[in-house]
Amino acid sequence: MKPVQPSDAMPKQDKQEALQLDRRDFLAASSAALGGLAALPQIALAQAANPGTPLDLAEWSYFWVGVERAELAKGTIVNGKQMYVEYWIPREVKHPYPIVLVHGGGGQGLDWMGTPDGRRGWATILLEQGYKVYVVDRPGHGKSPLHAETHGGYPAQNITLESMEGRFTTPQPHTTGVNEFQKKYHNQWPGTGAANSVEIAQMVASQGGSYVTGATPDVQHQVWRERGAMLLDKIGPSIIMTHSAGGPFGWLVAEIRPRLVKGIVCIEGGGQPFGGANRWGMSTIPVTFDPPVKDPSEIKLKEVPSPEAGVQPYKLQEEPARKLKNLKGIPIVIVTAEGSFASPGNPGAVAFFKQAGCKAEELRLTSLGIKGNGHFMMGEKNNREVLKALTDWIEKNVDTKDAKLEQPKPAESALKVADLGYFWVGTERKKMPYGTIIAGQMFVQYLIPQQVTQPYPIVLVHGGAGQGTHYTGRGDGEAGWAHYYAQAGYKVYIVDRPGHGRSPAHPDALGPIGPIFTYQSVTVDFKRAAEPGPNRRWTGTGDVGDPALDQFQAGQNATPVNNGAMHALWGTRAGELLDRIGPAIVQVHSAGGPFCFMAADARPNLVKAIVNFEGANQPFTGANVWGLTGAKISYNPPANDPKDLQTKDVKPATGPVYKIQADANVRKVNFTNVPIAFVTAHNSGRTMGPAVADFLKQAGCTDVTDFQMKDKNILGNGHFAMWETNRKEFWDQIHGWIQTKVKA
Repeated sequence: MKPVQPSDAMPKQDKQEALQLDRRDFLAASSAALGGLAALPQIALAQAANPGTPLDLAEWSYFWVGVERAELAKGTIVNGKQMYVEYWIPREVKHPYPIVLVHGGGGQGLDWMGTPDGRRGWATILLEQGYKVYVVDRPGHGKSPLHAETHGGYPAQNITLESMEGRFTTPQPHTTGVNEFQKKYHNQWPGTGAANSVEIAQMVASQGGSYVTGATPDVQHQVWRERGAMLLDKIGPSIIMTHSAGGPFGWLVAEIRPRLVKGIVCIEGGGQPFGGANRWGMSTIPVTFDPPVKDPSEIKLKEVPSPEAGVQPYKLQEEPARKLKNLKGIPIVIVTAEGSFASPGNPGAVAFFKQAGCKAEELRLTSLGIKGNGHFMMGEKNNREVLKALTDWIEKNVDTKDAKLEQPKPAESALKVADLGYFWVGTERKKMPYGTIIAGQMFVQYLIPQQVTQPYPIVLVHGGAGQGTHYTGRGDGEAGWAHYYAQAGYKVYIVDRPGHGRSPAHPDALGPIGPIFTYQSVTVDFKRAAEPGPNRRWTGTGDVGDPALDQFQAGQNATPVNNGAMHALWGTRAGELLDRIGPAIVQVHSAGGPFCFMAADARPNLVKAIVNFEGANQPFTGANVWGLTGAKISYNPPANDPKDLQTKDVKPATGPVYKIQADANVRKVNFTNVPIAFVTAHNSGRTMGPAVADFLKQAGCTDVTDFQMKDKNILGNGHFAMWETNRKEFWDQIHGWIQTKVKA
C-alpha cells in the first residue's frame, strides 16, 4: 500500500489533506488489509495535522419529521415513514436560505458528508461558505430505519460492488453496460474504481436502504412530498439540492410548498417527461396543472425526436400546453457531468418545465470547462470545483432581495471543530450468488475540536436497538454527551454498530434480523425517569403518545439476532477502529455493553479506560456465555469452550444472586490493567453493577469501580440518562472519573 498521491485536479487545500497520512494511519490501513478486511482509505482524516478550514458551529443537531405510530398485535411501533434530518448552522451565516441535501438511490445522507477517499463532502464545504445545511436520510435509508415489517421486507439482493464498478466509478477494461461518455471521459473518480479497491468499499458500505420493497415509485414519492413539506414548515424557505433517484424530491415538495422552495438543483435525476412512471410529466404522483387535469390520460402528447447524439427522443405536451402553476417562478437547474451514464444531458426535462411555464435550465458541467466527472460527482477528486459551479448558479438565480439574513444565537450544541466527517471500518467483502457485497461494516462519525486538550479520544457506542444519536442530544439544538466531550477538548468518535443507524442491515450480510422494537420495550425505562417529584428527569410522560419519546423511538431499528456472532464482529471492528485512531477511551451503553470488553480483549494496549453505563447484563447470563460477552475472549489459562469456565453462585446482602468463576479454577482476562467504571443510574432498576465488578476483579482487573450515581447524589435518572434533563450533571460525574483515572 502506498500513500495517496494528490491529483493535480485537487484544490490546494485537498492536496494538503491527502498528504497528511501519517505513519500510524498507514500502518493501521496495512494491518487491516493483511487481516482480511478492506484496507482503510489512504488519506488523511481528522487526526491529520491540517484537515482544512476550521468550523465554528452555532448548532449541530438533528431531528426526525413525520414520526407516526402504528398498532401491531405485539404493541405500538413507529410506522417507518419517519425522515431523519441532520443539520449544521455556522456561527456566521452568509446566505439567507438553507440548503437541503437529498441523496439518491440506495444511498443515504452520507453521500453529501464526505468522499470515498475521506476528503470533505459538500455538506462541510457549504458550511465553510456560510450556508445552513440540512442533510436528509429519506425514509427507509440510513438513520431512518428500514422496517421490514412495514416496508415489505428487505430488498431481495444487497447492493453489490460489481453493480457500482464502472457505473459510478472509473470503467474497468471488463466493464459492460456503460456508454461511450463514461468509457472516454470519466477520470475524476478518486481511485482505481475496481471492485477490489479501497475507495469503492467506503462508498458501497453506506448503500442499502429501500422505503417500500417492490413498490411503485408513487408510493415513495408521496411520502417524500409529505416529509419534505414538514421539513420546510419547520426550517423555513430553503433551496433543495437532489441527486439521482432522489431527484424528484425538489419539485414534489415545491408542488405543495411553493412559497418555501426558493430553488431546485437536480443532479442527474428525475427521469424523462412522461417516461416510465412519470405519468404526470416529471412526477409519478398528481400535480396541479392549469387548466386542471383529473387524470394524466387527458394530457395530449407529442414526441420530440433526438436533438443530438446520445439523447433519446422524449415527449412533451401538445400546444397549448398546461402550466405548472405551483412551480412557476421557482428556478430549476438540471445538472449533468461529462463522464456519466446520464451524459450528455437531459434537455427533455428542461423543455417540459419551460413549456409548463417554469424557470428551468440545463447545466452541463462541460460548458464551464469542468470535465471528467461521473454520476457521483459530489465524491470525486474535483468535488469542490463542481460544487462551486452549483453555488454560482444559486447566487445568480435564487432571488434573495427580500430575504432577511439573521445570525443565529449559539445553541447548547455549539461547537468549534477543526474537522468533522466519517469513515467505515470492517468493510469485509462477501461473495453471494448475485455478486460481492459489503458485510458487517461499522459507521464511525468523528468530531475533532479546534483545541484538543485531552490525551486520548473517546469512542461512544450506543445500546440496544438504537444508534449513535443516543449520544448527540435530543435534537433541535440540545447538546448530548458527544457535544460535552468535544467541548471539553476530546476527539470524539461516534459509532453506529453493524446493522444499526447508518450501518445498513441486510440478512445476506448479517444473518437473520429480528422484528421492529415496540414502544413498550422502552416505556418502562422512560416512565421511571418521569416519576413525579423533585428528582423527575424526563419532561414527558415516558409513555406512548409522548412527543419526546417519539423522537427516541424513531431511531430504533430491528437488530441481528445472533448475539455471539455480533459480539465477535464488534471485536474485529473495534480493533480496526483503534488501530486507526490510536489509544482511546471506550464508552458503551445497555445492550452495546459487551463492545467494550470485546474491544479491550482485541486491543488491550489501546483501550485506556472503559465506561460501561448499565451494559453487558449479569455475568454468565443469557447470551453472555463467556462471562460478559457472547463471543470468545482470551483467558489465562486459555478457555476453548464456555464450559471451561466453571462458575459458582454468589448471594449478596442485597440484590439478586449472580454467578462468577469458581474459586478453584479462576481464569484471568487479558485487559487486567484497563481502568473500568460500571455506571448505574439511581432509578433505572438495573442491579448488575456489583456482579459485573465482582466478576472483573476476580478475573484480574486491578482498577474496577462500581459507580453508583446515587452515591454521588445524582438522583432520579433512568436507563437513558443521556437523554434526560440532568444529562450534563450525570456526564460531569463520568468525566470526573475519567480525569482521575486516565493520564497521558
